[in-house]
Amino acid sequence: MKKIFSLLAIMLLFSCNQGRIYSDRIELPDMVWDMNKIVKFEVPVENASLDYNLKVELRTVDFYQFKNLYLFIRTVSPSGVEAADTLECILYDDKGNPLSDNKMRFGELEDYEFMFKEKVKFAESGVYTFYLQHGMRQEQLPYVKEVGLIVEKTNE
Repeated sequence: MKKIFSLLAIMLLFSCNQGRIYSDRIELPDMVWDMNKIVKFEVPVENASLDYNLKVELRTVDFYQFKNLYLFIRTVSPSGVEAADTLECILYDDKGNPLSDNKMRFGELEDYEFMFKEKVKFAESGVYTFYLQHGMRQEQLPYVKEVGLIVEKTNE
């Protein structure tokens, strides 16, 4: 019986990430994101004819002091074409409750996933580079533990 449940859990895990072509997280030293620390992700895109969703992941500690977090995101295509975007990530509601993806609280950590771009087509195949930098007024942003990027094929 245990084997059946283990097999079902493994199948569920893999089916949930079936369209994911890239997922990575960068851990920030001492849980502090310095404004000058630009996080870099290199994403190989093999099929530019498909639609993709781009998501940003954040892992913070409960003591994070702001309701939101602004991100500056710069994308560089394989041929060097650049695009710049800003993403506002709302972390807490008006009452100070975390809007994290955690259904069960694991200590002080809060996991967030934010849609950055939906159903986007890449102009060409190859390696795209994404640079993420926080855009808050405070230079040292404490209690940000990890920053991540997910790229997945859409279901359509």
